[in-house]
Amino acid sequence: MPVKFFLVLTLLGATVSPMSSFADSFSFSGYMKSYALAQDSISIQSDAIDQSTIENITTESNTIENNSVQNQAQSIAGNFQSQNALRLMASYLSSSKGNIEIDYEIQPLYFSNSTMAEYYTKGNLGVIGGTVSSASNQYRYKDFDAVLSDFGSHGVVLQNLDRFNYQYSNYYGDLTIGRQVLSFGSARFTNPTDIFIPFAIQTLNQEYRVGIDAIRYKADVGDFAVIDMGLVIGEDGKKQNSAAFLRGKNSIQGNDIEAIAIILDDAWLLGGGIERSIGDFGFWFEAAYMDWRQNNYVEGNASENNTDGNNSLENITVDNYATNTLPLAGAYTDNYWRSSIGSDYALNEDVIIMIEYHYNGAGSNNVENYTKLATQAPYQKAGVYLYGEHYLIPALTWLASPLVSVSASAFYNISDSSVFLTVSSETSWSDNLYSDFGLYISHGDTLQYNASGANGDYAFGSEFGAYPLSVYASLRYYF
Repeated sequence: MPVKFFLVLTLLGATVSPMSSFADSFSFSGYMKSYALAQDSISIQSDAIDQSTIENITTESNTIENNSVQNQAQSIAGNFQSQNALRLMASYLSSSKGNIEIDYEIQPLYFSNSTMAEYYTKGNLGVIGGTVSSASNQYRYKDFDAVLSDFGSHGVVLQNLDRFNYQYSNYYGDLTIGRQVLSFGSARFTNPTDIFIPFAIQTLNQEYRVGIDAIRYKADVGDFAVIDMGLVIGEDGKKQNSAAFLRGKNSIQGNDIEAIAIILDDAWLLGGGIERSIGDFGFWFEAAYMDWRQNNYVEGNASENNTDGNNSLENITVDNYATNTLPLAGAYTDNYWRSSIGSDYALNEDVIIMIEYHYNGAGSNNVENYTKLATQAPYQKAGVYLYGEHYLIPALTWLASPLVSVSASAFYNISDSSVFLTVSSETSWSDNLYSDFGLYISHGDTLQYNASGANGDYAFGSEFGAYPLSVYASLRYYF
């Protein structure tokens, strides 16, 4: 713990020290953010439940209310959250010695619902309605504990050493070693080739992508051509937590073309994309094929050489959703395609409309499978977070004034007819101060609880129907 606080104090001291005390090659910056978030309760449809069963029922975020009534809709209580973040960013720039980058972030969180605070304290941020992004050790060699401390029964402080890398550049290219951001793809909303910790759609603070540990080399091989390759070094340097990638990008006659190959210990991905204009319309297409070599990890009576197809949903018996380890054999799935295609158009200088279709071959058209999908390898290791197969995503951005912008988007799950709608506005008060206001609105069948089943369990009525109505306001200051 003293080491952690020493790092925080060192970076904070460097940030507030007079800039004249440092050489021109040093740079210090950061931000402070505060989000006030109110979430409505989530209803749960249940069948007949006897009193003794109800007393033991808990959900991911709270105990069920209205315990004395049978055959009625139960609910997860709403809650208020205060999400705060202090990010400190330091860099050293030298044309001869290379560049060093360090970013550290602290997130004090308060929850009116003590049960949800306890859930976050355990480091599992996959709770329904969760809007906080956190790093995963799976693609980090070593890391601090995500939970710096907790206070009382309602608060927790998260921490994240998000960047810590050295970059050396010369005539041939750029070499970056250490914790950095890896982001791939040409689609606007859902990128099939982007498998290293993408943001979930409900995350509030999406300004900085979560960093992972890697060795990366990028070289310009033409006026518009780039070769990008690297090695991702996962937890403890283990092979099953690591990956390698090779990516190429070029612009040919107005077409920005990208191709990528990613190799995991238990899978490989081949994908690519294209961006171009068609008349006054922008156009993009991205696709990826994922092949899981799950036969290498078959347990029990199966042989390591077993090539007998894929482990289906019915074989899943272990829920390791909260861990960052290799999924068990039963968590592997069929090989699949993912693809996104879309277009944007400027109605005028102030209004831009977009639409994207996304196909998620890792998902399912059967709502009953959603609760099992989270335990499968695509959701554990390959950045998949949507549970359905077919999505339509319209969006609009409006520059209301030079200082105010409004945006809206909707994820529509065609398979189960549920919708997740976001509406937000941003106001610039100065070069350093901004405020935001937003809504998360969902529609669809809510959670279902079956007390008469063999184990008594929860199931999704639809993907987005269980998301709570959320209202937030934020204030951001940059220094």
